[in-house]
Amino acid sequence: MCTSIKMQAVDGSLLLARTMDWHTFPARPIILPRNYQWLGVCQNQVFTNKYAILGVGHDIENIHADLSDGINEFGLAGQKLTFSNASVYSQTINPQLKQLAPFEFVLWVLGNFKSVAEIIENIAQIQLMTDTNATFKFGRNDLHFAFADKTGAMINIEPLAGRLEVKVNQIGLLTNAPNFEREISKLNQYMDFSSPANNLNQISSGNFSGKLGLPGGFTPTARFIRATLLKEYAITPADEAANLIETWHILNSVTVPRSAQRSTTYTIYRCAYSLNNRSLYYQAYDDLNVSSYTFN
Repeated sequence: MCTSIKMQAVDGSLLLARTMDWHTFPARPIILPRNYQWLGVCQNQVFTNKYAILGVGHDIENIHADLSDGINEFGLAGQKLTFSNASVYSQTINPQLKQLAPFEFVLWVLGNFKSVAEIIENIAQIQLMTDTNATFKFGRNDLHFAFADKTGAMINIEPLAGRLEVKVNQIGLLTNAPNFEREISKLNQYMDFSSPANNLNQISSGNFSGKLGLPGGFTPTARFIRATLLKEYAITPADEAANLIETWHILNSVTVPRSAQRSTTYTIYRCAYSLNNRSLYYQAYDDLNVSSYTFN
């Protein structure tokens, strides 16, 4: 599950927001300082993060912090999302590379890079590994990743065929489906692309005549289309405060409630990172208030 969304305001401020739909993940806001040192579970490599991180996650006892998402002191934000049984990780170690468990990837990236461009430049030095020889058995850990920075750049990173594939995300949306291009192609049934977009967060002409309406359900495709359409319909927020309100209402459409019948999975929290102000807005499932956190 999980839905990621990027939204921009007229004043240039940017939010990278998400729902977190993994019910067994013990989440809380945390801060990791500069020079945070941790031991990787795959090769017992010692890593030292250069940059401070504000994020949501928890400490794995005797291991290290496990981040589901976060932002560093330079405004680079990242998230990990379930990848619908599509991840292919390495089993054979390449001694020329750094070996990471998939759940360590966001922690490493945010601790070491300032921008999306830096990630792209350095991504080839990393191997994401299975837990075959790991000191901590993390299981399938089927993940892909979204990153965005204050320039507005957004990428997906997918572990395919034992390598990390970078995909530029012009949609500003990501869910869990394994074929991003196929998800984008489905938007043709709902949106018109015959002329360029007019508004900041739009990707279509804004003409929905003769197109299908909002899909229901909580499948990755339904959430992807529904959130993308609501971004198209949305007003263009004037500033960060208005952007947060608009983004939160779009997240309402993909937030998964607890259910006794459908599934045990539900949205345990929603959050949004201000890429300009390097702050976190956070709302747990059982709390109607949205709390704000900063590095201070």
